[in-house]
Amino acid sequence: MKRKIAVLLICALGIMTVLSGCSKEDTGTVTSSADSETSLSAEEETDETITAETLLQATDYDVTEYVTLMDGYTNLSVELTDSYEVSDEMVQEYIETYLLAYYPMTNVLDKTTVEDGDMVNIDYVGTLDGEEFDGGSAEDYNLTIGSDSFIDGFEDGLIGAEVGDTLDLNLTFPETYDSEDLAGQDVVFTVTVNNIVEEVVLSYDEMTDEYVESVLGDYYSTVDEVIDDTRAYLESSYESEKESAIRNSVLEQLVEGCTVTLPDGMLDERVDETVAQIEEAAEYYGMEYADYISTYYSYDDEDEFLEYLTSSLKESLEEELILEAVVADQQTSVSRSDFDSFVSSYMSYYGYDSEDTFYETYGGEEYVMLSFAENQALSALADSATTTVAESSDDAETE
Repeated sequence: MKRKIAVLLICALGIMTVLSGCSKEDTGTVTSSADSETSLSAEEETDETITAETLLQATDYDVTEYVTLMDGYTNLSVELTDSYEVSDEMVQEYIETYLLAYYPMTNVLDKTTVEDGDMVNIDYVGTLDGEEFDGGSAEDYNLTIGSDSFIDGFEDGLIGAEVGDTLDLNLTFPETYDSEDLAGQDVVFTVTVNNIVEEVVLSYDEMTDEYVESVLGDYYSTVDEVIDDTRAYLESSYESEKESAIRNSVLEQLVEGCTVTLPDGMLDERVDETVAQIEEAAEYYGMEYADYISTYYSYDDEDEFLEYLTSSLKESLEEELILEAVVADQQTSVSRSDFDSFVSSYMSYYGYDSEDTFYETYGGEEYVMLSFAENQALSALADSATTTVAESSDDAETE
């Protein structure tokens, strides 16, 4: 039996769709309008199609001998618990929660003497032996006195200062400071008190073009731009969630309706490989195996953890075999350009700098390609599924 890395395939399937960034019509080739037709024609001629027969050679068994697909699996029905439609109220709530709350308006007060609890707008420059040090300077910075945001003495040193004053604060970084260059060092902060201010969080209805321009000018100019961009983001996010919900429902129905028998030794091999990987990870972090599974899996009993792991991997393998059977039954094929695009995106996203390392991690190129095909097959079943939205209790009461 060929080696298979213990990866929960279905967790990766959604990532594959996002990272591939292309459909069968979009191969990722960039061309000018003048030569696009010629380039596409040339690509169609050269792009390799990997057939189901070739894809299934990644296994050393005939999947049709181990899986009986359910009747009607190509025409499933999915009932969603959410319409995944974006309302005006949702746009407003998102803007208030993730934009207005984090980007308040700043009003300058008439107050001139700094007291504990005040928010002051300052410029400051930190120097060590007369030289500015990295991260020690800022302009137009709002600091609340008493927040303990800065090192000891900085905030207290501003109490009693007047707006417009420039002060030199002679301070010492703590011995335990993160930067070795600054830990325990005597430094001078030259601070100018610009204003005493207050932050005001606007409501959705109070948001104006002037506020957007002053606070979010690097990104937006008008309220309408903020609303439109937020709606587009939410619609995209909810569409992804909807697709994921459909795919998960289709897979659950396949697992429930199909009959699967695992090839002899497959589960034991997958368990052994996974345990070996966990042991390797524990060694990498300088931990004992028992401490590692307690910390990262919340299991204090190794036998209980092994039971959990075996059950989880059994479910994962059954899902894999069902989708392999779908690939075989539907004669699913993939294009080399789509697969290469996925691999490139996946490697970039997870920081792989070598295809060899990537393939070694995930069980080899043939196995990764088969997993990609399984994703394509699941997507096709999700696309063909009939979807409805369950009636909510509120709707039922209204009727």
